[in-house]
Amino acid sequence: MSAPLNPSESDPLAAAAGEGLYQRIFEFAPDALLVVDAEGHITLANAHSETLFGYTRSELLGQAIEKLVPARFATHHAQHRAHFKTSAHSRQMGAATELCALHKSGHEFPVDIMLSPMQADGQGLTLCVVRDITERKAAQDALERQTEELRRLHAELELLANHDGLTGLFNWRAFYEHTGQMLKIAHRRRENVTLLLLDLDHFKSINDRFGHPEGDRVLQAVAAALRETARDNDIVARHGGEEFVVAALGLSAEEGLVAAERLRAAVAAIENLKRPITVSVGVATLPPQPNKHVDPRALAELLDQADQALYVAKNNGRNQVWHYDPLGPPAQAHQTPAA
Repeated sequence: MSAPLNPSESDPLAAAAGEGLYQRIFEFAPDALLVVDAEGHITLANAHSETLFGYTRSELLGQAIEKLVPARFATHHAQHRAHFKTSAHSRQMGAATELCALHKSGHEFPVDIMLSPMQADGQGLTLCVVRDITERKAAQDALERQTEELRRLHAELELLANHDGLTGLFNWRAFYEHTGQMLKIAHRRRENVTLLLLDLDHFKSINDRFGHPEGDRVLQAVAAALRETARDNDIVARHGGEEFVVAALGLSAEEGLVAAERLRAAVAAIENLKRPITVSVGVATLPPQPNKHVDPRALAELLDQADQALYVAKNNGRNQVWHYDPLGPPAQAHQTPAA
């Protein structure tokens, strides 16, 4: 014989005891429990509701549930409630973010809410479970702030690791990495890579005569001029000391000379320094290679060629551009006369 589905059919006393248990569970639940009717009025409230919202139960019963919603959300809340009434379904905790409730004092606080439609005496009701998540929200906000701070610190560390602290240009490490990638792209596209090595003329005399602060100012001004004059996709870096280097994709030897002359002229045109400055430029161009893979020595060899051309530019009077000639000694390198 199967057990009766309704305890009251066999034991009215047990049913009464069960109802008393449900009432105690409702009354002493650790969350605020509210029962709202189809018109949005509060019909039941437990003890924790008084603690959470600051109202006595008599102040809550019969009131619209929007009484507990900040004014700026009240209209939307009423619309959501009307929609929920036509398509009632359970809503679990954590289904939405940034829900706010309103305390009697006017203080707003973050809450999580569970909704459960139910029927009682043929009437459609909604059980609302409201949980104060102020501490959880504060912990989440603190975690987000810490995460954002870590991101910021990581970005700063990455900037410091890849950029020269004085000029803001790429440092040698970053230049080597990015130019290595440029060589791979050039190899795949069958394009040239041109390297321009620039050295300030008589820079030591600037430090000796005007001091290192002026020397630093000169380096910063030169870096700014190179950054503004170079193409957006060129790689501009401080090579060390008073030397700078630019890697350019897709320039022929002749176009590399033109680009170098443009950079030389931009440096010569810098104003508001204690002494006019000039720069010598050595240029080397790597044509497309027949090898299947990029020669790992290609960048070092290209730098060495540009350095040889720069040496010629220095020895031939400075403030000029020379291109390395692979068919002859550096002394026979091509020259673009200084403007």
